[in-house]
Amino acid sequence: MNKALKYSVFSIGLCVALFLMAAVVFISVVDPNDYKDRISRIVLDETGRTLTFEGDLNLLVFPNLGIRMTDVSLSNTADFGPEPMIRVASASVSVRIAPLLMGKVKFGQLVLDELVLNMGRAADGTTNWEDLVGRQVPTESSDTEEPFSLEVAGLSVTNGSLVWDDRYTDTQFVVRGLDVSTGKIAQGAVFPVDVSLKFACSRPDAQGTVKISGKSSIDFVNREYGHLDMGVQLSAKGKALPGGTLDARAEFNFLALDFNRERAQVTGLKISAYGATVRVDGTFEGITQDMTAASGVVKVDPFDVKKTLAALGKKLFPIVDKIALTDVGGMVDFAFVPGRIDIKTLKATVDGTRIVGNARIERGAVWPTCFMRLDVGTLDLDKYMPVQDETKSATVDLSSSGHDAVMIRPALLRKLDVDIEAKVAKLKLAGVYFESVIAHLKGKDGVVRLSPASAQTYGGSITLDGTVSVVEKTPSAAVTVAVDSVDIGALSRDADEGSQLAGIADFNADLTWRGERVTDMRRTVNGTVGFFLKDGVFPGVNMVRMARETHDRKSQGGRVEAAATDSTRFGTIKGTGVLTNGVLVNEDLEVVAPGLRANGHGAVSLVTHEIDYIVKAKLVPQATGQGGKGSDDLFGVLVPIHVTGTVENPHYWVSVTEYVKALGGTVIGVVGSVLGGVTSAIKEVGSALDETCCEDESTSEKSPRRKKFLGIF
Repeated sequence: MNKALKYSVFSIGLCVALFLMAAVVFISVVDPNDYKDRISRIVLDETGRTLTFEGDLNLLVFPNLGIRMTDVSLSNTADFGPEPMIRVASASVSVRIAPLLMGKVKFGQLVLDELVLNMGRAADGTTNWEDLVGRQVPTESSDTEEPFSLEVAGLSVTNGSLVWDDRYTDTQFVVRGLDVSTGKIAQGAVFPVDVSLKFACSRPDAQGTVKISGKSSIDFVNREYGHLDMGVQLSAKGKALPGGTLDARAEFNFLALDFNRERAQVTGLKISAYGATVRVDGTFEGITQDMTAASGVVKVDPFDVKKTLAALGKKLFPIVDKIALTDVGGMVDFAFVPGRIDIKTLKATVDGTRIVGNARIERGAVWPTCFMRLDVGTLDLDKYMPVQDETKSATVDLSSSGHDAVMIRPALLRKLDVDIEAKVAKLKLAGVYFESVIAHLKGKDGVVRLSPASAQTYGGSITLDGTVSVVEKTPSAAVTVAVDSVDIGALSRDADEGSQLAGIADFNADLTWRGERVTDMRRTVNGTVGFFLKDGVFPGVNMVRMARETHDRKSQGGRVEAAATDSTRFGTIKGTGVLTNGVLVNEDLEVVAPGLRANGHGAVSLVTHEIDYIVKAKLVPQATGQGGKGSDDLFGVLVPIHVTGTVENPHYWVSVTEYVKALGGTVIGVVGSVLGGVTSAIKEVGSALDETCCEDESTSEKSPRRKKFLGIF
């Protein structure tokens, strides 16, 4: 046994000695520089490129067998200029001697110093390396052929550079100071990688540095490449960058690239830039061609939107709440295939507001179709409203041509294909609070419908059903609104802190209109409305005071006008209205209030906002003020109170002269002339009475019916 071991060691030593002697003889006899021309001719014949050796070729013997070359270059194609496509100041490659003795090739460290790559794409889209790739090399296959195995002691690139000149997109990219260092590269083994470089781009303008550090693995047989615990640091500046500067970091736990299956998988990807951090875990298919599928989870860590926009060089318009949008984050679980993306789960928080939901977007015939379901917690939209410019007028004349906005865009709505439902537990908008809000919007084939839309608010409820159709050339719309038992006093106080309006309101409307612009819609509004208010206060007019003051001043003439601080407390106010071509006509207003009964009729223009209305107020004994009797069943003198002006600024007034003429000029105690005179004083809907309106009224139209006078005045 000892003899066999001795003979084996002796044989190995003899082989090594013979190999070294042969190598020494080979180096002494063979000069690799003698073969430079032959190598250049072979390269020229095969590629059409010129391989130039400006420096010497030197053989390496120990510890590895290899070659070192200096100043080597490969020419570019004629269309890309005289600069070589590849140039290297110094390069060395070697094979390890011991594995070579056993018939295996294992490389030593590959060293490239001052490597220069000039890459480019012409205006027609061709690249300067297309003639070098895709060449078919005939090979003989063998069933016993061993799989390809590569082992390199390491790769070292120092002070390399890359120039990318893309004339197709008119961009230019330059990499300088490229340093690459790796550990031992072997089939399927993990090795460390460190890369650093500087880059500059003139079109667009950007320059900066990149540093990469981590671990990688290569499987050439299965075309699989893995990267572990990798970190990328990017620092850049330039006009092309948002905000002018960029400091970003990306890191991931694992990235696998499988080119046989056209698949990539990433785990623990984290990207931080501009004050925001995004995390991704996902799988992507079709990585070298068009994407065929993707799925994963994207998370956004809580961040300050305002600071991020500022870092991007953008500025958010001033909003009411200064701390709004300072805590925004969420996650999306998605799945993608060509023509469709599914948001399986959406979870977000915006300043403490919880938002969950799901969505689906598919490729449509014209536009994508969208399906979405959202569930929102407590949402205060007022916090995100723009700050009002106090220098501008608080009131806006919506009837002016300058504010004749386009509200419906037929071309857009005809493309729309959506099914969106949103639920909000608590909502604040324009100071008004809502609960249990539900809104369902569906749109397809030129018809968009909002149904249902409902909310609980101030002890009551609001429901709405609306449809917009752009099937025909002129858009049309229909809406039904129902308000049930809403405390409009509390609502109006929240909406307008100075409001004195109070009461419990019921309201219904069934309306239609046509047109794209605001004025067109107002001119074509048709439909019906109804309202009922109880136990409240109507601000802007005190009908009891105006009636008493009118009677007290009947000998003085002039007008009795409402004061801005006036109000009327009422038991009920009810009525209905008909809208025809933008004009609302009410014939049956009835007011029941303490010490007062009133009927009214008139018209309001939705186009001009003008009011032409008259209220026939009659005082009654205080004890019967809250009863249910109508004004026609009580005694008293009717006082015609006009309402003119606009909806924004109504004007309440009584003509004393008109009132006196309505009494017929007789003593107030004469009952017969009172009712007849008042009947004459109140004319048809839409005619505002003035001081001379009753002079031609025929006495034959006076009512002969006599009623007792209660002596209110």
